[in-house]
Amino acid sequence: MKSAVWFFLAWAAAGLAPAAAEVTSLHHDMRVRLDPAGRDLAVSDRLRLRGGGQVIFRLAPRFVVTAFAVDGRKAEPARLGADWRIDLGADGEHDLFFEYLGRLAAMPKEPPRDSRSFEALAGPQGSYLPAASGWYPDTQTVTFTYRVAVEVPEPQKAVVAGRLVNETSTAGRYRAVFESESPATGLTLMAGPYVVRERRSDGLLLRAYFHPGIQSLAADYLQSTAEYIGFYRRWIGAYPYSAFHIVSSPLPVGLGFPGLTYMGEKVLGLPFIRFTSLGHEILHNWWGNGVRVDYAAGNWSEGLTTFMADYTFSQKTSAQKARRTRLNWLRDFAALPAERDRPVTAFVSKSHDAAQVIGYNKTAFFFHMLRRQLGAETFDAGIRRLWKENRFSTAGWNRLQDAFEAASGKDLAAFFDQWLKRTGAAKLQLGAVAVERLKGRFRTSLTLAQPLSVYALNVPIVITTASGEKRFHVRFDRPESRYRLETESRPLALAVDPDFDIFRRLDRAEAPPILRDVTLKADTVTIVLAADERGQRAGRGLAKRLLDLPPRFEDAFLFRPPPAPLLLIGTTAEVMAWLAKARLSGAPERLDGRGTARVWAGRHGGRWPLLVVAADDVPAIEALLRPLPHYGRKGYLVFEGDKAVEHGTWPATAGPLRVELE
Repeated sequence: MKSAVWFFLAWAAAGLAPAAAEVTSLHHDMRVRLDPAGRDLAVSDRLRLRGGGQVIFRLAPRFVVTAFAVDGRKAEPARLGADWRIDLGADGEHDLFFEYLGRLAAMPKEPPRDSRSFEALAGPQGSYLPAASGWYPDTQTVTFTYRVAVEVPEPQKAVVAGRLVNETSTAGRYRAVFESESPATGLTLMAGPYVVRERRSDGLLLRAYFHPGIQSLAADYLQSTAEYIGFYRRWIGAYPYSAFHIVSSPLPVGLGFPGLTYMGEKVLGLPFIRFTSLGHEILHNWWGNGVRVDYAAGNWSEGLTTFMADYTFSQKTSAQKARRTRLNWLRDFAALPAERDRPVTAFVSKSHDAAQVIGYNKTAFFFHMLRRQLGAETFDAGIRRLWKENRFSTAGWNRLQDAFEAASGKDLAAFFDQWLKRTGAAKLQLGAVAVERLKGRFRTSLTLAQPLSVYALNVPIVITTASGEKRFHVRFDRPESRYRLETESRPLALAVDPDFDIFRRLDRAEAPPILRDVTLKADTVTIVLAADERGQRAGRGLAKRLLDLPPRFEDAFLFRPPPAPLLLIGTTAEVMAWLAKARLSGAPERLDGRGTARVWAGRHGGRWPLLVVAADDVPAIEALLRPLPHYGRKGYLVFEGDKAVEHGTWPATAGPLRVELE
């Protein structure tokens, strides 16, 4: 908001404040010439639009406009930074012509933490020109269509989202033409020294643009792509595009575009990606691309995609794995400080881990609870209705509610409001439990309470009897309620929500320490235990990568643990010496002496989260910079160099929602 106000004031100060204007349609016809080695870009763009009056286009300041015309007449628009103010004149059809060139930024080894800050990047191993970089003129106020003819020197290949119209390779130059298949909100171009493999599946063109080092993986990726598209076609409805491309990147990213995913070369080489992330990115062609998100009302797409992809894959593996996924989501939420909690409707994008806990995990859990409430058949009918009624349009949470209400015939306003518009989670307490014998039966009486905010819940209760388990569901929508449940056999144990089907606050016994207990906290204190400058630099760099917020460093001579979450990073000898002086336990027995680095989460002072990173030497600390931040929900890890050779979570107990009745 501040930047928007600043630009308006700057325009006004320059006498350039824009008059009211509206562009109602826009088409780009672009010719793009990219030299990745020299990082040079030259573009001619003919824009056909309907509108009138003063219009502002954005084009990054790194580009020099060499020719510009409005309706065939040479013109000189006013420019301030990346903004170009153009007077279209009377409302109607207009033709604009931009010709410009510039040098792109060098492709880095690591992407910025916030992908929205990407510049247009180029290099021999890959080029990435995201829509947000301003590499083409755009009003940023209207969706548009496009035709892009792109040319690069061989062995480079270039690709944008859309239908591949034609491609040629002549005289050492690769040329391809792409056309949009639906109105777009942005245009991203990718290039690299790709080996292209393709196959046809049910009339679709499936392509892998892979770096030479991973080209052998292409056939399996294309087979999995065909299977995912078939799976989601049957569940949701027709696939909305003519093709799907998998494009490898020199950056360790995973990004989705209409009919295309852009994933890191090393990421694609990981054995599990084809069975997890690939399906997630393909599903975004329905949710996020096929049905666009009304971000002003909150981003529902990531949570629904997580539910229908990541969670569904775990569910297809086993009920136990699905249960573990739900528990992981609840464990992540337990690590989230109350002051960083937000309503689901406030989530827009993953700018940090705290946002992921809400926008991905809690939102996916919402859909799990919605399906339990409606039943799988009705839920699926709502999904198909959502797609049918909103394809290639923009939808907010209200459209999702409309679709599920129409499918179920139920008023779901209260259900949507309590989970989407409120912060927090349900808190359950199990009170007095008593068993009495009736004529040939047993009656178990119990009290449930909600000591915090009251939610309307369908609570699963499992009574284990001498002849097996008996499952019940009770309606619970008040601060306290008493229930009586009958079984034919003698009750042996009772458990409330044993499979974690309700988005609730875990008891401490159910939530053993994980890395995120420290990394999500705003008041975490970091101590780097390394004697030399290189070690200090490595430790501080790792802290910045691990923590969700800027680190607060304390001196290594502080031997009394502060009353706050604590992160210790250093060489093993110095870490162990510090722990001994602070009268804290050393490395857990199962980790001691193993690998080149050991990482574990615990507690100090009986309540404060503790995270320890103990590495054999400074290079072992440096090796953790890339991999360790991806293991936030783990309780311990052992590394050999940059590879996690063992990881897991500390054992949990049943907690106070389970009681033995004998």
